[in-house]
Amino acid sequence: MVYTKNNGIRTIKKKLIIILARFSVICLWIVLNGCSDNLSQLERIKSRGSLKVALIASPPLYFPDESLIKGYDYEIISNYAKSINSDLKITRANTVSDIITLLKQGKVHIGIAGNSPTSSDDKIQGTTPYGEDIWHVIGNRKNVLPKSIHEIKPSTVIVAKGSTPALVMSQLKLEYQSLFWLELPNANNRKVLEQVHLNNFKLSVINANVYKYYQYLYPEIQVAFTLKENYTSHWLTHKNSDISVSTSINDFIDQYKKSGKLEQQHNTYYRHLNVFNYIDSVYYLRLIKERLPQFSPYFKKAAVDNAFDERFLAAISYQESHWNDKARSHTGVRGLMMLTLNTAKRVGVKNRLDPRQSVMGGAKYLNILKASLPERIQEPDRSWMTLAAYNLGLGHLQDVRILTESLGDNPDLWVDVEKHLPKKSLKKWYKKTKYGYARGHEPVEFVKRIRRYYDILRLYQQEEILEKFDRDFKQKKLDRSLKLEKFYVTSPVL
Repeated sequence: MVYTKNNGIRTIKKKLIIILARFSVICLWIVLNGCSDNLSQLERIKSRGSLKVALIASPPLYFPDESLIKGYDYEIISNYAKSINSDLKITRANTVSDIITLLKQGKVHIGIAGNSPTSSDDKIQGTTPYGEDIWHVIGNRKNVLPKSIHEIKPSTVIVAKGSTPALVMSQLKLEYQSLFWLELPNANNRKVLEQVHLNNFKLSVINANVYKYYQYLYPEIQVAFTLKENYTSHWLTHKNSDISVSTSINDFIDQYKKSGKLEQQHNTYYRHLNVFNYIDSVYYLRLIKERLPQFSPYFKKAAVDNAFDERFLAAISYQESHWNDKARSHTGVRGLMMLTLNTAKRVGVKNRLDPRQSVMGGAKYLNILKASLPERIQEPDRSWMTLAAYNLGLGHLQDVRILTESLGDNPDLWVDVEKHLPKKSLKKWYKKTKYGYARGHEPVEFVKRIRRYYDILRLYQQEEILEKFDRDFKQKKLDRSLKLEKFYVTSPVL
């Protein structure tokens, strides 16, 4: 074909027509799906099926790893997302300031900073509270600590810049004008606690529930005194004329409280943290460094083969033997997982003092117990009941589950079952059961201790996990959204 000027003009016209047609389609789509759709913000979230939330990436609010429990505040917002039929998209934030910025920019619908004072920003509003808690002034136990705010010397308190503790200090400043403190830039609460633990700084402030977790990781920290002001846990939203989201949240939280689910969840996350032993914590942290590394390959292999978290298996082993592969008991149990002779035979362990065989056999036995439980029992309750069966026996656990149901509680929830386990040692109750007497209080404490050891291992690795996320994002090894199950972890720092 010979090229002519007319052919060229016709080709250009065709291209222009195609471009205009595509542009018209885009405009039509915007009209049908954009702001002119007269949909409320809540309706748009539902139609897109995506709820965007900025959340402080710090336990116990949120554990950004694939462990048994995801975080106290994460689980509440996850249940809210399910209630509006939306997937949860998490943006990891380090400070309250980060969250407020993301809300104002319209990048997220909800911000969660945990327990904190109400924001003074007139563009930000708080939702109905779902909890109230006290705050502590903390310091290193080696020092003489103040007993009141009046005894705090200027610039001896350290907090992370833009954090909830920084907000608390600002609130205190309104009443105590002589109060001065230091704000650590580019830091989070954990880094501040580490500095106090190392005695590099004298004091800080911390929410009581956060302290319950971190006291095990930083045992040199202790409470100096408790602040007189309590603060609430609430979510943050951008204040505007569209109140559909905030109204929906408030209704959900009210219903969540009335249903008893909030109390149940609070017990799940905090009730096992009722005991702190300084010597035990220091010893455990030392053995994490000195003994655990040599057995970690066995825990990793057993975890993969039996679908467990390797830290969960390591925590069980520490409770059983303190990671002593030659451990023996007068009752006849031996090895890292302290297996009985009968259990060892059942799972094919020939030498209980061989660390690899012990860990693999213990994990296999745990898997057998877990598979024996009714399928309707969900995680993490399923794992806690597996531990109870490991300690007490599956038959005795079943006895207590039947007893739990007969007394009007839920046999599929660990918080209900553990409440009735001690009855197994009382004749009034054990005579009604199939398997009779058992030391029912022992599995309750057994599970609590393992959960504490498990929490410490997760906290121990937390900074490493977050640093890996940031490193991988910067090196572009990950997409902007990293999907873990049904939610996404994204980083605002890119």
